[in-house]
Order: sequence, then C-alpha cells, then structure tokens
Amino acid sequence: MNQRIIHRSPATWALTFLVFSLAGLPANAANVSVPVLELITRGYFDNNVFSLGTRGRFEFLISGGYKFGGQILMDFESDDLESDAEGEFLAFKGANITMRNPLGLPLDLVYFTGEGDTFGAGDLFPGYFGSKSISSRFRGYLYFPEKDQVRYSGIHTVGGTGVKISSSFLTDWNFTAAYVYQDAYLGTGTYSADLWTSINTERFKMEAFVGSSFPVSTYGYWRAGLLLFYDTGQGGEFLTQIGVPRWDPAVDPVQIDLFYFLFEPRVRFGIFSIILTLFWHPQYYLQAETGELGSADINTKFQFGEPERSPASGGVETHLAFSSTGDDQFKAVAAPFFSVVTSGVIWDFKVNTKIFPFSLSDLVEVFVGVRAEY
Repeated sequence: MNQRIIHRSPATWALTFLVFSLAGLPANAANVSVPVLELITRGYFDNNVFSLGTRGRFEFLISGGYKFGGQILMDFESDDLESDAEGEFLAFKGANITMRNPLGLPLDLVYFTGEGDTFGAGDLFPGYFGSKSISSRFRGYLYFPEKDQVRYSGIHTVGGTGVKISSSFLTDWNFTAAYVYQDAYLGTGTYSADLWTSINTERFKMEAFVGSSFPVSTYGYWRAGLLLFYDTGQGGEFLTQIGVPRWDPAVDPVQIDLFYFLFEPRVRFGIFSIILTLFWHPQYYLQAETGELGSADINTKFQFGEPERSPASGGVETHLAFSSTGDDQFKAVAAPFFSVVTSGVIWDFKVNTKIFPFSLSDLVEVFVGVRAEY
C-alpha cells in the first residue's frame, strides 16, 4: 500500500481565489521555488533480467503575501518515469491561506486543502525552529521501494479541507496547532480533529499529538503519538517515535499490532557514527490497513561523514527485515553506500546485496539518486 492524496475537486473557489491573489502580487512579493527535485534510478533483477526503473519527484511552490499569506504546492511523483510518463502530470497537492494575528491575537488562522502537516516525523524542527535535522533517514523510497509497500514518514499526516489555528504562545521554544477538517483519507462527509504540540530546546525536542475522526464506526477512530529526541552533548543521540495511527475502540483490542514504533540510538566518534534503527510496522497507517501486521526491521548503519553537510560521506549498513506476509518472511541485506555533495546537487549511491535468502537471480539491487538543493 502506498496511499497518497491527490486533491483536485473540493474547495475550488478557495484555490481559484488564491491563484488570482498570488498572481496579483508584485513580483518582489511573490516567491516561486522548487522545494523538492529528486531522481532515483533503481537497478534490480526482474525475471532474471537486470532492469532499470527511475523514480521522479518534483514539487513546485508559489507563495506570497504577509498578513494574508498564501501558498500553492504542485506535485509530480512517479515510481517509473519510463512506463508512466504518458499518464503522469503535474497535480495539485495542497494549498493554504494564512491570516496572521487576527484581531491582534498571537496566533495564525489557516484555511487549507490537500496534504498538510505530518505529525511525529521531526521535520518541524528545522522547518519551523531552524534547528538541525533530527529525523530518521529510515523512511521513504530507499527503504521501501516496492509499489505494494507502505512508505512510512512520520506517524500521521493531515489530509483534506479545513482550518488550522496555530500559535507559539509568544515563546521561541513551542509550536501548537489545532485542526478541524474533512478527512480526505476517509472520504466525503467524514471529519477529523487533531491537536499537535512541540517543544524545542538545544538538546531536547518533543512532538505530541492526539486526534479523532467522526462519524465513523461506533465510537469513531482515535490516534495519538509522541516523538522524543535527546542529544547527550557527548556524541550520543536518541530518537523515539511511538504512536497509534488509528484505533477503532469498537473492533480493535489494545495490543502491540496497533503501534507505530521506531527507536534509533546514534553514537558519534568524530566523523564516524553508528546508527541503529528498530522499526515496528503498525496495523493501520494513514487511516487504512497496511497489510504488514507483525512486520519489523532492524537497520544498522556504520557511517563516516554526515550526509548533506560533509563533502563526502558513506559506509555500510545491514538490514534485517521480518515479515508476517509474503514468501520471504526473513531477509538479510548488506549495503555499501556513498554520497557526494557538489554545487547544489547531492549524489547518492547504494548497492543492496541480499545475503538471505540467497539467490543469484536477485542478488544485487542498485540505487543512484540525484537531489537538487536550492
């Protein structure tokens, strides 16, 4: 499962208003940027034939205004550019209009439609507070490349049409937001409400959220999650993401199957680091069943340098995957990797070698990625 919202029809009037509002801004008030531009070529064996498939991801952002800020995000994403090129197009991903400090109050009022904020990923801290990145790299296409796999990133993502009220409460260490919206993952006529808060200090960072969806089932759906990060200041870091992406009290007994759990200790010795990631797959994700009940991953990375900061970085990682479904219920992979930062571009190279189950027909899987940094 790889569930994703492509939002086209609801709130057309608001989107139209936003387009014309931004178009009418002076050139020096409107910003056009490309937050994401990424190509990843995957080489793999398919029926004993070594094949190449290229994944492309591109985002185009238009924003402008201060008191009444507006943003439109367009998106293009394909797991196989060669096969899907004729059917792919730049699609509307999300838009929002922000009213800052209404009535002089220390808060922002946001109308949004499409994909929104992600809870429990850690992306908030560099994006909002300007701190260093704390997010786990164990997510997305490089670790879940198959089309039928869930591409986990955070514990829950807001998606739909609604309003958001956010505030820092006149602090430089807190961000809190409340959401009410029609939930696009559940369909028309189903609504969700979420409360999300965070704490940011130099060494300790936290995200927490709780939410519900209604009317659905007997008592609605419920969710909650927590991200904790601690930097010892002496070369040790600890990241924990734990939560329940969806719980239906009417049918789901409280048990470990419901939990999203990631624990990642990191130890650094100068330019060398060891990163261990333990990840338990939840029964539900983005309001749908994952089909990965009882699956878990253990990933160990031995790395020199720091990706996106050092001119070059690399190392070796091992990946143990335990699955309750499919033919291969246990997989062991060793993968050397290497990254090079050039002017505005990051090159990533990775070679997965399947140790178990051993088979010459699909022994090696190669990834070559290019990411533009603006």
